[in-house]
Amino acid sequence: MKNIYGKKAWLGICLVLSFVLGSLLWAPVKAEQRSNGTGDPAGIQTLLPEVSAAPSETPAVTEGPALAETPLPSTAAPIPTASPAPLVLKNKNAVYRAGKQKGIGYGKIKKGKIYRISSYGSDTVKLLPSKKSGFKVTGGIRKRDITSKKIRVSQAGIVSCADKTRDKKQYAIVQVTAKETGESIYVYIYFAPRLYTRTPVKQVVYQGKTTKLSYNYPVKKIKFTSSNKKAARIDKKGIVTARQKGTAVIQAKVKGSQKNLVKVKIIVKEEPWLVNDRDTVYSYEDMTEDLRQIARKYRGRAALKCLGTSEDGRNIWCLRIGNPSAGRKLLLDGGIHAREWLNSLMLMRKSEEILRQYPDYKNTMRNTCLYVVPMINPDGVTISQSGFGSIRNKKLRKICKKTKKTARTWKGNARGVNLNFNFPGGWNTENKSKKPDGMTYPGEKAASEKETKAMMKFVNNISGLREALNYHSTGSILYWNYNVEGTPALYSRQKALAEKVNQFTGYRLMPKSISTDPNGGFGDWLIYNKKIPNVTVETGSVMCPLPHSQLGKITRENSSLLSWFAGSR
Repeated sequence: MKNIYGKKAWLGICLVLSFVLGSLLWAPVKAEQRSNGTGDPAGIQTLLPEVSAAPSETPAVTEGPALAETPLPSTAAPIPTASPAPLVLKNKNAVYRAGKQKGIGYGKIKKGKIYRISSYGSDTVKLLPSKKSGFKVTGGIRKRDITSKKIRVSQAGIVSCADKTRDKKQYAIVQVTAKETGESIYVYIYFAPRLYTRTPVKQVVYQGKTTKLSYNYPVKKIKFTSSNKKAARIDKKGIVTARQKGTAVIQAKVKGSQKNLVKVKIIVKEEPWLVNDRDTVYSYEDMTEDLRQIARKYRGRAALKCLGTSEDGRNIWCLRIGNPSAGRKLLLDGGIHAREWLNSLMLMRKSEEILRQYPDYKNTMRNTCLYVVPMINPDGVTISQSGFGSIRNKKLRKICKKTKKTARTWKGNARGVNLNFNFPGGWNTENKSKKPDGMTYPGEKAASEKETKAMMKFVNNISGLREALNYHSTGSILYWNYNVEGTPALYSRQKALAEKVNQFTGYRLMPKSISTDPNGGFGDWLIYNKKIPNVTVETGSVMCPLPHSQLGKITRENSSLLSWFAGSR
């Protein structure tokens, strides 16, 4: 028992000695920890052997401060720090090159490179720098353009031109400065002038007519569109064609621009007629005024000429349509008989229609000249419409009244002569009146009347007159078969013209008879004396003077014929 206790006593003494020794060894370390604020003794790794935990072991979690690791010396080379990317402009349409611009604020960057952007005064430019930047306008054409803010730049880098002066070229120099680095670049922005039209922005164009729009830009740089192609169309050259009544907005936009555009409003209306086909009594005075207005309105396409005067001093008018130097000349005439004045109105209306639709005839009119004599006998027409009292010359008025005839059905001139019996083409007195009667009197001799002489002189002075249509009334028939079979070539031309007139009008071709024998008519003189094919076209289906109600039917029957005759062949 004594030995057991002795061993236990010895073991206890050893533990106490170990504890005292440990405390002596840890005292300096704890002092160091207190001095450097760490819970890890300095240099402990050099004093204690390195212990590695087995892969399957989990390191013990201890409370208190962790031990600091001492970094091991490295032999790897240090990683160099990259230089920051420079400030650049990322706009795709910007060109970076040395500039030779002029203007306020350019001197300090005159020798350097500058970004260049082209735009329009109507558009804005959004600057796209590679870094977050501030913007400032530093230059322009003149200093007041900057101070008056004609050139502006927003905090978002949107540059705009507030100068709306016509044909004004404007530009700006904008300084772009990176907010972090302070580096700057410069941008030169050219603003081309705004688009505008030199023609009115609101126009009335008559149906079937054209008008050309004019701009301060070449048409090849402009794209045109119409909001209503049914009313008006526009081609690449800026020519507007009015098609039917309505309204169309024509937009012209500079190609490649955002808002550089202008709009023109086209109002399509039916063109008012100069010749009023509702006029139930179309007088010589009405016709004269219409002819003068037509000649003024269609100057260059038409011209008015007086062929001579009537016995009572009225002008015998001729309207020329087309090229006077053309080799192919044609004649339309009417009103040689007083009471047949409705044909004068029809011929006048058709003449105006041809001029209104001149583009349809333009190609053929280069080689064609159409002469229209709508009223060969103005004195007689005046008598038929207004009575014998409308004749100004007392002697002539006395002759007319002495005949005891009715003024309304009068056929002759102011001397009572039937002008269509007075030409030297088979002139005769057989079965005719021997004195003035306003119906069948052929005159004292051939070509005794002023009206006859005027027409003969006119035809004789025309070089190259090829064909004529002579309008009379009534019956809806055609007189054409003159006694010219002995001249086959002339007869062939005469027959071809008559058949064409029949094809268009449906009027009956009259057979050869006594009515087509030489009889002093204007058509007789043309075919026999001048060798000019012609057809006498008798319009209407009731007794003369034809009532105004017949005009529509006559016009429908003859419109296509006259279009063809005038050159639309």
